[in-house]
Amino acid sequence: MHGLYDSDGILRFTGLDRDSCLAYASLFGLSLASCSLMDMPRPVPLPVRSRRKNRREECSN
Repeated sequence: MHGLYDSDGILRFTGLDRDSCLAYASLFGLSLASCSLMDMPRPVPLPVRSRRKNRREECSN
């Protein structure tokens, strides 16, 4: 993944490749001299655990 940052350091676009970032800059008239392209790490999905009640908690009075 690549990120396109503007001159203020704000992330403007993320794309799968460099060409998609360049196309975005061209589409919105961003000067590449005032932008920077950076490689971004791919996010790693985290496992989701459901919350279950403990049987002892259900039965306690």
